Amino acid sequence: MSGPAFVDFRVRPPRLDSVADEVSIDPEVAPYARLYDLEDNERMSADDLWAEAEKHNAQLVLQAEYESGEARHVNDRVAELAARRPDLVLGGIATADPRDPHALAELQRAHRELGLRGWVFQPGFIHVHATDPRCYPLYAYCEREGHPVTIHTGINFSRTGSIEFGRPLYIEQVACTFPDLTIVCNHGGWPWVTETIAVLWKHENVFADFGAIAPKYMANPAGGWAPMPHWMNTQLKRKVLLGTDWPMLHYDRLLDELPLLELSDESYDAYVRGNALRLVERVWGR
Repeated sequence: MSGPAFVDFRVRPPRLDSVADEVSIDPEVAPYARLYDLEDNERMSADDLWAEAEKHNAQLVLQAEYESGEARHVNDRVAELAARRPDLVLGGIATADPRDPHALAELQRAHRELGLRGWVFQPGFIHVHATDPRCYPLYAYCEREGHPVTIHTGINFSRTGSIEFGRPLYIEQVACTFPDLTIVCNHGGWPWVTETIAVLWKHENVFADFGAIAPKYMANPAGGWAPMPHWMNTQLKRKVLLGTDWPMLHYDRLLDELPLLELSDESYDAYVRGNALRLVERVWGR
């Protein structure tokens, strides 16, 4: 098989270059420590990421995941990592804070000066709904430029942001207003899984990834994901993207558990690489 074994469409930029670097955890995301090995994951370095990707013949899309601080610093880090390993990194998606009156200027800087594309947006962490008017100039710009917008959907474990910010129906309103905008529903929208399915089915340019969600939980009917594997195998086979939110989900575990989804060969190839490669070619020309 030529090309990558899989494309990880959602990779968080590691903050460290080596395990000797100091690590700190933002209090806003500290509750994730009870769900993941947060401190260990935060100590994962760029070299760890490259090693995992090389071991498993993976290619990556880095997303500038932003909760606080200066958005430009996250963009600079993503661009620096992408430039370091262009053999592994297919592209990087920028971020901006829509509360900042200079948000559009920061996106344009990240695109024009750093070579990034699109906008990564996490509503629950910054307490801004996807339908907030402050977001609309960013959507309009990305639609005009052919850039994707990736939006955290579903539950979050922020200490202060309601999970209501993550309802997929907000994505539906954005997609109706900007029908040519490519939108990726990060994390798949649990517990509103059927809402996610409906939005993806209706809107040609809306996709989903399942970053940080282990396949065994998606395959277990008791986990609340029950309809999703069926739809990934049928009507939505071209609308789903493999994403791990690395290092939240490591590649050894991912590959061990993917067969639990019981996807057909065609659906499996579309999910783990085909859909992402088509989107990457459209956005980055690679």
